[in-house]
Amino acid sequence: MPLKNLHKAFANYPAIARLLRYKFLPSDFLPDEKLYRGYKKADISEESGMLEGNHFTFPKKGGISCDWSRFAKPVDVRKRRKDTKQDGCYSFTVENARYNGKASTCHDPNPKLNPKNYAHMEIRQLRPDDDPFHEPSKDCKRLEKAADGWSKSKRLAYREHISRCLSIEIETLV
Repeated sequence: MPLKNLHKAFANYPAIARLLRYKFLPSDFLPDEKLYRGYKKADISEESGMLEGNHFTFPKKGGISCDWSRFAKPVDVRKRRKDTKQDGCYSFTVENARYNGKASTCHDPNPKLNPKNYAHMEIRQLRPDDDPFHEPSKDCKRLEKAADGWSKSKRLAYREHISRCLSIEIETLV
């Protein structure tokens, strides 16, 4: 079987892919698959009772960490570190994360960082000319300039879009 066909076969058998530590491509994410992200009680606005938009901000380097629903369940966000046992979990779809071709979904199962979290993925920013299924480097710097397609107003619009589309999967315990 040619390697290209083998690649497509892995997408249909998540258990085999996990066992072999296969790294999926951005094009392997289905638009309606969910991405899970943990949150703490402090991330909820006291005024609105909604998740703060600043909770969903691109870091200076890399992308926004999430867990991919193909390999995870909402409760898995509580297994990341010792201090996350009481975290809540929200979700949004791959399609929401790719909003207007602004970002790419990148499978990032880092065995050195967390060998058990095969579901780990990052949402990484794209430049205007990037292919929607391009995988920016894990070491890419946060895009903040209008020339990169990420002016302050565009970053705000992206955060607001995610805030409108998210669903709370698990409430925080504290």
